[in-house]
Order: sequence, then C-alpha cells, then structure tokens
Amino acid sequence: MATALQRNPGSSSGDGRIQISLSSLITCLLVIAFSISLIGLAFQFIAVHRIDNQSNDHINNTGAAALIRGGASAELESAKTNKKATIAYTVTITGCSEKHNSVKEATSLITQGAAVLQHSIHLAHSSSNYDYQMYAFVHPAATSCSVNALQRLGYQVLIRNTPFDTSDIATKFLRENIDKASCCGAKEFLKLYAYTLKEPVAVILDLDSLVLRPMDALFDVMLMEEKEYGGGDEMRKKKLLNQLPIHRNTRDDHDGVTATLYNKRIDTFYTKDYNMINPGGEKYAGVQGGFLMLRPDEDTFAEYIDLVLQGNYIEGRGWGGKYGYFFGGAQVQGLCSYYFGEIHPDKGVELNRCRINQMADAPRFDMNMKEERYRDARGKCRDGREECEDCRETELKDILSVHFTLCGKPWQCVGFKDPDSLCSKLHSEWFRIRRSLEESTRDDNTDGNESQLLPRPKKLGGAGSYRPEIYHGYCTGVGERSYIPLTI
Repeated sequence: MATALQRNPGSSSGDGRIQISLSSLITCLLVIAFSISLIGLAFQFIAVHRIDNQSNDHINNTGAAALIRGGASAELESAKTNKKATIAYTVTITGCSEKHNSVKEATSLITQGAAVLQHSIHLAHSSSNYDYQMYAFVHPAATSCSVNALQRLGYQVLIRNTPFDTSDIATKFLRENIDKASCCGAKEFLKLYAYTLKEPVAVILDLDSLVLRPMDALFDVMLMEEKEYGGGDEMRKKKLLNQLPIHRNTRDDHDGVTATLYNKRIDTFYTKDYNMINPGGEKYAGVQGGFLMLRPDEDTFAEYIDLVLQGNYIEGRGWGGKYGYFFGGAQVQGLCSYYFGEIHPDKGVELNRCRINQMADAPRFDMNMKEERYRDARGKCRDGREECEDCRETELKDILSVHFTLCGKPWQCVGFKDPDSLCSKLHSEWFRIRRSLEESTRDDNTDGNESQLLPRPKKLGGAGSYRPEIYHGYCTGVGERSYIPLTI
C-alpha cells in the first residue's frame, strides 16, 4: 500500500492523482469483496449452528425426559416443565445390623424398600402438579450397606451424624437412656435433617412405606402465599382446605376444623399412633414417625435440637411430663408430640390416619382388656372420640400412603388368611408396584422404559407360585426366606 501512495516523478501532478485513485479503488473493491465473502460464510455458519442447537435441545430435553419418564409424550413432558415446585422425600438409614443382619442382607433389605418406595412416588407424581427429589440421610455406621445401593437408585445420599452429642443433654435420665429406647436410639433424630433441605416441602417416610396417590392438596395448602392468610380469596382457601384428609374431633366437626385453618400458616402435617397409649392418654399420643410433611426451616431444626439438649423428659411421664411415655417416646415420636401439643400447637395439623400413613390399625380398645382400671375403656375409640373410623375397612381408592407396620413387611411374605383383608390388598399394591418397576426397566434401549432413572434389575423376579393374586409371583411360600428379592 505504501508504493501505491507514492507520486510518479515522470508524470504531471494530474496524472499522478488519477493513478493513485484507480489503484486505491481497485484495492478497496478487492477488500470489500473479500469482507462480504467472510460475512456470508459467518452467517451461514451461525444459521447451521442454530438449527443444530435447536435439534439437540429437542433431543436432550424432551427426548431424554420421555425416556426417563417412561416414554411420555412431548405434550406431557411440556406440562411437566410447568410443575409448581419440587417436593423432597427423605428416608433415614441408621445402621446395618440392628437386627443382626450381615452387610449383604442389610443391603438387600434396604434395596427392596428404597426401590419400590421410590417407584411408587414416581408413579404418584406422574399425575401430580409437583416434581420430586429423593434424599437419604445415612449415618456413618450405615454407609457400607446403603450408600452404593441408594445412589444407584437415584437417591441423593447425605452422610449425617446424630445432630447432637448425647453427653451434652442436660438431664441425667435422658442422657443415659436416649440410646436405649426404640430401634435406633439417638440416631433416629437424623430424620430432623429434613428441616435443613432447600425444597419448600419435605416428606419424611420410612422405607417400609408406599405412596399410592398424589398428595397435591396437602402441598397446595402448605405453599399458599402468605397474603392468602387472613384475607384474599376465601372461596379458594375453603376449597383447598375441604380437600384435606384432616383428623376430625367428631364426625360432624368438618366446618369447625376447616374454619380454624383459614388464618393459619401450616408448617407440618402429621398423623398420630394411638396404638401406643393407654386409655385416657389420647391427648398425648405420639406423632407417628413414619410420616411427617413439613416446611424446611433451619431455625425449627435448631429449636428441636435445643429441646433435646434441655432434656425435659421426665422418667415415667415423658416430654414435659406428659408426652412420650411409650416405646420410642424419647425419640422423634414423643418429641414431635410434645412440640405440636405443647410448644407450638399452632404449627401442625393432624391428618386422618386411615387416609395418610395407613397402618390398618384397630380403632377401639380390646373388649377383653384384663386391667380392671381400664374397664370403662373397653370397646371405646382409642383416639378418645365417641365414633371413629375403622381404618381396616377403608377403601383402597381413598388411601394416599401406606406404612407397613401392623400388616408386616412385604418382603416377609406374610401368609394372610383373608385375601380380602386390607392388609392383603396393601401388600398386593406393594408387589404390583414392584412388578411395574421391573417392567419399566426390563429393556435398556426401548422407548417407554425408565432405564435412565433406575438401573435394570440383574435378575427379574416373578417365578413364585404362592398366592400370585397377592404376591404377583415374588413369594414361593410364607416367610422372609420365601421372598424373591429385587437385585439391582
């Protein structure tokens, strides 16, 4: 370019200017043409890249979601992206050998409960407005028999120690006895770590539980905006509250209970275990530890720990001298009863145990109780009401969640005499959902499977011939040794 700007000494000044103009013009035209070519190539690259990205987005989001959720249509998956919030479900593993199981045996038992429970929640949330996330709080003593299995099942595993040092408990009796009661001692308080999660709602369950239907009505009420309390859309609130399976003090106490909730911020839903108390103690019955639906909050977690460390558990009487004088009462069941009965009665709502955390328990005290002092309680409702629902007669379609306590564990292949009993039906549901799990993971590369959510079982069950109408081919007879385990 420097030579092009030099003047030609053998020409007049006019000729020199013309040469410079022509040379510069030709050079500029070449530069412009070259630039236009580059710009064209760039736009072509961007257009192609954008198309590819759109295609990949479709595959990575909609396609993968369809595979994970069992081949759901794009429309259903699009609706899923509009779900309101994610609900946390938590289980707790405190050890491997409380019942003298080997690590291998403990791992198998944990796998049975964890896999079927998770799949039941997955099925329930397929028709829910909410998404879900599985968590497992695992004590360091239980890592060898649980972590690998739970992680393979998709649980987010959080290793946690007991949330306090028992030596710091202020009172001697609780300090010396908190580890002696119930199955798990102080380690049962790992359940309280649910209060530390980031999700807006957390549900504490035991591994021997099952979710049969969406619990959206409960989630909706817990997540009602603050402005809706004490004002706002009265009809909407009433409609939501009327859907709740609330424990009523009397058969006709529907409007009264609902009305008290209009201006109440509900932080916890729970059920009570009236099987653990003697007549007259219904007001102080324990909160059933196999189900708690709560609003996570670090301050509430700290308050619970402070209550434990204060040690206000009186020998022979319980927390605050009233709550928790029963098996396991020194742990979560008694502490929560004390918390919602005495400390914060405004924060929790008791649910109908025939609908939520269903255990098929008898509603009345035995007519043949031998203690003379309980003579007047014979045949009376355990929860203190004049009339009470018999949970053993509840229709299966009305049950939202199950807890296998009184009915026995499904993997024990209980020999039910009555195939029409509720326990038989609940066990059949567990095995039906197990079969659904195996069928959804049967083919690794087939549309309509759940293989990206759960690993494929190493060995498919279904060869057992004992009572197939209940056990769906997974029991060869009666007893735990007759159970055909799910191996993942």
